[in-house]
Amino acid sequence: MEQECRIRAMEYVLTIDPTNCHGCRICESVCALFHEHECHPEKSRIRIIASEEEGTLITIPVTCMQCENAPCQAICPTDAIYPSPRTGARLTDPDKCIACGACVYVCPFGATYVDRAKGIAPRCDLCDGDPICVRFCPTGCLQFVKADEVSIRLKRAHLEKFLEFLKMAAVTPKGRYSHV
Repeated sequence: MEQECRIRAMEYVLTIDPTNCHGCRICESVCALFHEHECHPEKSRIRIIASEEEGTLITIPVTCMQCENAPCQAICPTDAIYPSPRTGARLTDPDKCIACGACVYVCPFGATYVDRAKGIAPRCDLCDGDPICVRFCPTGCLQFVKADEVSIRLKRAHLEKFLEFLKMAAVTPKGRYSHV
């Protein structure tokens, strides 16, 4: 029964569309408030990373992507990281975590940090299957959707980009096809 519950829960994934992120940081605030009972973005399990590119501010939410073969779980020397039986999200056992930071170094997304005050490395737990960051995201940048929906969305988005590229690259100013 436990495995069946996990499979159903893992049908849903947290998705991030950085093109819709306006950098409001509401997700950080509500996450910290929900988990740590204080509105302190540094205690959030989702972080907004900002970068300036050619005079334009770009903001991207970063959180645990719940990797299938999670490197953080594999490297943990105390087996403190384990999948939630309910949601499949990677959780940290505070009694086992020694705050060594190994998980921080191997996370390919830079989504993990060590809370030195608590002595653990917390990570996104998907709020037990109802991510609060998604509920409060004003732009829809964050969504919790069926995994198969993500695949379809990505395919459509890539197709649209490819078609746009073909339109731009294939037609010369004279209307003839070029060999780009």
